[in-house]
Amino acid sequence: MRKLNIIIFMALIINFTAWACHTPTQSAKLNKQYPDWDFVAMMHKAHNQPYKGYKYAGPRTCENGKADIFACNNIDLLGHLDLSQIGGGQGSDSWGWKHEASGRYFALVGRSDGTSFVEITDPANPVYLGNLPSTGGNASAWRDVKTYQEHAYIVADDQPHGMQVFNLTQLLDVQDAPKTFLPDEVYTGGNLQSAHNIVINEATGFAYVVGSNTCNGGLHIVNIQNPVNPQLVSCFGDDGYTHDAQCLIYDGPDADHRGKEICFASNEDTITVVDVTNKSNPTMISRTGYNGQQYTHQGWLTADERYFLIDDELDELDRGDGVPDSTRTYVMDMMDLDNPTITGFHEASGAAIDHNQYIVDGYTYQANYTRGLRILKLGDMDSAEMEEVAYFDTFPDPDSSSNFGGAWNVYPFFDNGTVLISDINRGVFIVKPKLQQLADIKSHHSGLWFNPEQNGHGLNVVVLADNRMVVYWYTFDNNGNQLWLVGAGDVEGSTATLDVTLVTGGLFPPNFNAADVVTSNWGTFTLAFSDCANMNFSWSPADGVDFVAGSMDMTLFAQPADISCDE
Repeated sequence: MRKLNIIIFMALIINFTAWACHTPTQSAKLNKQYPDWDFVAMMHKAHNQPYKGYKYAGPRTCENGKADIFACNNIDLLGHLDLSQIGGGQGSDSWGWKHEASGRYFALVGRSDGTSFVEITDPANPVYLGNLPSTGGNASAWRDVKTYQEHAYIVADDQPHGMQVFNLTQLLDVQDAPKTFLPDEVYTGGNLQSAHNIVINEATGFAYVVGSNTCNGGLHIVNIQNPVNPQLVSCFGDDGYTHDAQCLIYDGPDADHRGKEICFASNEDTITVVDVTNKSNPTMISRTGYNGQQYTHQGWLTADERYFLIDDELDELDRGDGVPDSTRTYVMDMMDLDNPTITGFHEASGAAIDHNQYIVDGYTYQANYTRGLRILKLGDMDSAEMEEVAYFDTFPDPDSSSNFGGAWNVYPFFDNGTVLISDINRGVFIVKPKLQQLADIKSHHSGLWFNPEQNGHGLNVVVLADNRMVVYWYTFDNNGNQLWLVGAGDVEGSTATLDVTLVTGGLFPPNFNAADVVTSNWGTFTLAFSDCANMNFSWSPADGVDFVAGSMDMTLFAQPADISCDE
């Protein structure tokens, strides 16, 4: 059996498209038992990634599509600590904590060897306070942390670890940092050893340990209302292995379940909805799969709790010939918790494996491995409508739908607008999105636009009625000759990305002849509007076009008399 496991593992490494998920169906295909913890361990080893250092040189504003070496849009780099500066090893999950009384902010960063505690009150100068080593000193590629009140709860997979409990107030007065911390408690109730993840409902004071060696891999329910004295309550393992979940007091549209404590579990091949109100008798409400499923990894509810957005970790790897491997975000309608339905999916413009996402104020913040943090504005969820409005790519190497390097997790819940990114290869990033500077494109954006510091050239912007836009850039070539570029394309929310044509060959009337006009592909324009009278204009010439990409801020100079900006 051991030899067979090694052969299967090597085959999976060699051919990503052959990777199988740890589900009943996929396990049966491999003639393996379910659940099979040896198989889980092999999958985890495949996530081991090489260290890639980054020497932080201070905060960087996102300008011309870059913040230092990192591609970006509408997100500034505030701070960073490399893995070597926070204890070493490989990065994994992360979470955040604010001490309300003092207003201080902290990053809790999982690593293969332990958990790092970093103060980020001054993001430009993050302070590594110390490390809580892994139980028994064993390494794990998977370490997850969540918080309740003033305590952190930490689990690790593929090793005898238990659930560490750590009083976070110890971080308020650390002498001689960095310090090696000890846990206040290590919970092993019900013979809990390894666990893939932990979910906490702060409203009720219950933790749900998932993907563990107990409860058939399902919900291992722990009372943490006395934070340093966790108590096993019960298990729910009727649907097997749970990879992640969101548990909350449900206040959504399904009146039959409103007011109950509900867990929305990502169970590898389904979204499984479980009523955990009665802890002694958790019951399954529904389990729902979807077309394209490969590994139902994680997801999050919209604010109205109507829709559940799903990231499937392996669907980009196994779509077949001719099917794009761009990142997909699936949308499940939870109007009826007994009968959820898939409304569709959003496909990103680039290829990467999606890992974790969280929804805040109408935006989903996604950790998409080799494409870093991607922020999408939510639109009509019945049509799975989303628009990418910001990103920060912590992985400068090429994007890939078969590479598990880069951004593992993001934490977007701080009240000061900062966001944490824990990167597997490069440590922890503290960034600041500029979402408040985005404004939906309307007809009042039509008009003449210019940069006051470069008066003498500018744009004529025409917003059309069918969500289309035409832009004329009256500018000059590298020899000082006048140049006429025409961009046309679709409007999506606050941003328009246009295909650009170079127009040459025409003569002044009456000698004009349409047959003399020559058009050629020049590149693309991107217009991102912040309000009625301000935008960022960027351009990207096509390969072989002798111009340099760039961007500039522009302001509205004049607009048609029959339209105006009415905020």
